[in-house]
Amino acid sequence: MRPLLAAAVFSLILGSAVVLSCQNKPSEDEIVIRAQDFADTIESDSQCQTVADSVGLSIAQTEIDTSMADAATDPSMADSAALDSLPPPVAGEGWRTIAVEVRSSLYTSLAHVVQSDSLGSGATAEVLGAHCTRCLWWEMDPWDDLIAGDSLYVVYTDSLQEDFENRVVALRYVPVAGSQNRPFSLYRFRRTGDSYPSYWYADGTEVPLLLDAMPVSTFEEITGVFGEPRSGHSHAGVDFKAPVGTPVRSSSGGTVSRTDWNTDYNGHCVELDMGGGYSQIFIHLDRLAEGVRPGASVEPGGLVGYVGNTGRSYAPHLHYQINDRSSGYPVDPYIFHGCRRRSLPEGDMDGFADLRDRCDRMMDGEG
Repeated sequence: MRPLLAAAVFSLILGSAVVLSCQNKPSEDEIVIRAQDFADTIESDSQCQTVADSVGLSIAQTEIDTSMADAATDPSMADSAALDSLPPPVAGEGWRTIAVEVRSSLYTSLAHVVQSDSLGSGATAEVLGAHCTRCLWWEMDPWDDLIAGDSLYVVYTDSLQEDFENRVVALRYVPVAGSQNRPFSLYRFRRTGDSYPSYWYADGTEVPLLLDAMPVSTFEEITGVFGEPRSGHSHAGVDFKAPVGTPVRSSSGGTVSRTDWNTDYNGHCVELDMGGGYSQIFIHLDRLAEGVRPGASVEPGGLVGYVGNTGRSYAPHLHYQINDRSSGYPVDPYIFHGCRRRSLPEGDMDGFADLRDRCDRMMDGEG
């Protein structure tokens, strides 16, 4: 089971969801952003089960999806920069390859293979390990599922490219003989119409899962998932790395219950009562949208604020969280909303295949 689904233990009891997680506050260490048109046809992922309908949420899922699609396509509500302002990818420039056999932690194993100065631009084995982890967690639990003898083959960049933080260009995971884990490969590629690259399996299916109801229509990368271990506690939401000023919207609408509490930690923040016993929480905002104050109503797809880097935050990002108001426990947004995966359009497949084949040759040691 994927870690973001296994991170929350949940059951449906008399039509309500019970979700257990760590009570401690999440730590906010990092985040990312990719622009994508969420009105595009997206493939559903059968392992993402929404609980919103089962708990009687007052806003229908179809309304949520439509409102966010409108926000992504209406020019007056555009959230992303002009695509033609972005530089084209430079395939192969500054790419390197390493092969790692896991013997202890991923970070320690990487440190035995690469020297800090070999990564260029101030990167370290620890940074590369964090970037590999962001790729792995969609397929496996990188903290518990890696086994001694597992192998990773990684194509990475020695400098930032396309203004994209993650240095992993391609990654192949080969489990040790006898493991129940399955092998997989993934590749970084910028889909037509997207402002940033994403990661794709060999068949052109996207690796990161997208929420059925997104709080942002532009983001580079999801850099924190629900249940991610952070210094002895679990992350209580999902982190979207995005530039300061990126619009943040409510998928469901609702009533603002509070704003700007615990600002030393949260920075500017909003909690929105969605009804049905659940709330949406938006943390580390640069500022709130006009009129967003306790007691105010927000329409589905309505603006609540703008991505920032306030409070205990080390990079511009949005921390998005769903809370069960009766228990105070956070709920995995992927389970609450449901999720989807996109596929590359036919017109992108030739370019993607060229990149995939080049990366495969590099990971096979063929240069």
